[in-house]
Amino acid sequence: MAEQQWQRLVDSVEGAFSLEVPAGWQGDVRTLRVGQLTRRAVRAVSPDGSVRLSLHDPDLPAFYEPSSGMFVTPGVHQLMPFVPAETFLPQYLQQRFGAAPGFTIGAVVDEPDLVRDTVQRAAQRGFQVRPTAASAEFSFTDQGRPVAALMMCSTTSFGPTWAADVFAVFAVGGSRPDRALLLHALLSERTDAQWQAGENQLFANQQAINAQQSQQWMNVMTQGHNQRMGDIAAAGMANTAMHNDRMAMGQAATDAYLDRLNQPVAGVGDGVGAPGLDQQHQSINAIREEETVRTASGDDVQVEAGADRYFVDERNRTWVGAQGNVQANDFTAAGLNPDDYQEGQIRR
Repeated sequence: MAEQQWQRLVDSVEGAFSLEVPAGWQGDVRTLRVGQLTRRAVRAVSPDGSVRLSLHDPDLPAFYEPSSGMFVTPGVHQLMPFVPAETFLPQYLQQRFGAAPGFTIGAVVDEPDLVRDTVQRAAQRGFQVRPTAASAEFSFTDQGRPVAALMMCSTTSFGPTWAADVFAVFAVGGSRPDRALLLHALLSERTDAQWQAGENQLFANQQAINAQQSQQWMNVMTQGHNQRMGDIAAAGMANTAMHNDRMAMGQAATDAYLDRLNQPVAGVGDGVGAPGLDQQHQSINAIREEETVRTASGDDVQVEAGADRYFVDERNRTWVGAQGNVQANDFTAAGLNPDDYQEGQIRR
């Protein structure tokens, strides 16, 4: 039997990544932008149409732990406790294919190879993650034709956030799904280094813009605060003047009264009646999955990693994290007073 030949398909939109599929296959490989997040989508089909690959689901949201304190964008983020892959996978299959005629799910099994690959890729970028992975065979009928499929699923915790991803191979017409083909395509996926460098620069630029907007917001808040304090001071000075006038009048009356008391009484002798990150810091943050945020007053506050922006109440050092632009009404909707929070600068 001839050795399988492979061809590398490259992201047709941004050139962000590539992967290998069998030679002669047709494929659609692309990056999608969902809000501020990037999503991947891979669809490939054999020349006779009997085998299809589908890697990644761009419709899956980014998940946040309910205790993370993050603001979420509907349709992009979702608050949900971490779900292991062996639980997430059958739920996803039921939701995605459950309405198909003849739908059935086989046993769910662990995928240690996928776990190891996830850990290694994260370590290369300096991240520590907690991944789980599982797979299951399933079948259904599509336009009268039997379809046998294998889906692999990973769920990976990054601390306050976690992500889910799915990868599947479909065999139409009665043959079994090719597990080796799916694994080869999945593990051959590579991110383009030049694209990643550009993304890192975009992130740094956005951080600078966020810092500038935060400073402008802080200036407006400071002006309002100074105006309020000035009004309070003016009112206080007026009250102080009135108080001093009353005290002066009272003191004058007291002095006059005492003066009268001190006057000698006729016929009485004198004296009677007179009253008597450096690098080590960065490594520690990576291990703890934290960020160091410098406040407007110059103090450093440790926060959970995972947000683009952090706002700190310096009175009690509480904080909230957010993705992208934040308006004052976002704080109000969360039951917080926006005047209490000032944006800090992420130190890296």
